[in-house]
Amino acid sequence: MTRVALAAAFAMIVGIAGAAEPVKLPYEMPNKHMGVSTCSSSVCHGSVKSKDAYNVQLNEYITWAHQDTHSKAYSVLLNERSRAMAAKLGIPDASKAKICLDCHADNVPESMRGREFNISDGVGCEACHGGAEKWIETHTTKKATYEDNLQRGMFATANIAPRATLCVSCHLGNADKFATHRIMGAGHPRLSFELDTFQALQPPHHQIDKDYAERKPVYSRTATWAYGQVEAARMETALIQQHFSREGAPFPELALFSCHMCHESSMKKLDWMRGLTTPGNPPGSVPLNDGHVRMAIVIARQLDPATASGLLSMAQSLQEASGESRDRVASVSGRLEAALREFQPRVAAHKWNATEQGSVLAGLLDLGARREYRDYISAEQAMMAIELILIDLGKADRYRPRLDALYRLVEDDEAYRAEQFVTAMEQLRAALGLAPTAANAPRTIYRPLSPIPPGVSFTHPPPGGPGR
Repeated sequence: MTRVALAAAFAMIVGIAGAAEPVKLPYEMPNKHMGVSTCSSSVCHGSVKSKDAYNVQLNEYITWAHQDTHSKAYSVLLNERSRAMAAKLGIPDASKAKICLDCHADNVPESMRGREFNISDGVGCEACHGGAEKWIETHTTKKATYEDNLQRGMFATANIAPRATLCVSCHLGNADKFATHRIMGAGHPRLSFELDTFQALQPPHHQIDKDYAERKPVYSRTATWAYGQVEAARMETALIQQHFSREGAPFPELALFSCHMCHESSMKKLDWMRGLTTPGNPPGSVPLNDGHVRMAIVIARQLDPATASGLLSMAQSLQEASGESRDRVASVSGRLEAALREFQPRVAAHKWNATEQGSVLAGLLDLGARREYRDYISAEQAMMAIELILIDLGKADRYRPRLDALYRLVEDDEAYRAEQFVTAMEQLRAALGLAPTAANAPRTIYRPLSPIPPGVSFTHPPPGGPGR
């Protein structure tokens, strides 16, 4: 694909005003979904081995069917745990319930299903690549370009913005589907997501080589992580706004709050402390889940400190509002979501260099040493970010024992101990030579230290100020 074509594809995602426009996901697009079997022939994408005849490997179906857990998503609904969950929720059959199928299968309406479509295929080809009705034949020709396929209705999974929105729609939720506290209480696992790490674990069924780079955009692991975090943060705040604004909705929707503040609590623990986004919250308050927002602030600090300050101010106001007023939560979260949406095009277009990656890495480790990752969710996100940045910098293998030790500390959320994680972060920071000095001390965006001494104010705005 030419640079002009790539620019045109990107223009489909980014509005003229600069803010990212809403993305229509595959289940919202008009083309029929023809079914996995229309892609899986041995002369299509079902070859046992990759082939050189085309600019794709042609074994994508085999990789998906044998290694990708998306192919098993529907079958999960048939197991004992799902049956027990369905019974608790009053659902006759999880494998037929829209609330389950919307994420465990390609659950388009009956009218949008081709003759060979089978709901039991799980999260199949068209759940991510879009209904193939108008491009299934033409995309096989060697003359067909990526842009041609997009024009005929293929979903732009190669582009970071729509890809992130698609993945987040199930792995975090969106306006149409969301794992509520009621669903989790019935037995659904806690949702966790980081775009780059999850892509690597999937595993990818494409190969990024010279030919791929000529046709489609290519992103570093840091770039994938950064955009994925900002999109997840945007959706995090959008869901807060949606549920706090909804008339007649249960209040509060506990799935929007930090799980582990309650589920890892103990009446004998006296370790409550304020954090980066909770300097104004009183003891005993339960913060909203803003793990992705905190990562977005770290990213913005590197790309645009003024944006980072604004995001931090609004994030702090949002946490305060959660204990004050439902209407104020909806108002502040709406402004925070809009600010994140405006920031997204810059993140999508940014090419990260080693200096910037090192600076973000230092910031993540600094927050860890400051005990900002006391909660499991932020520790989990920080760990994935640190590893992928070290991979981009070519240093991961050298520090693999320390990374593995950190991963062991976040392997089980019920066994997580913040002090052990802080110690391991400090040790990694020292091994990398990133311990703070007068020359590289963190900017004030990472203040305050926690807890805040009485009467001391850092970055939080006064009443009626920015973010209110």
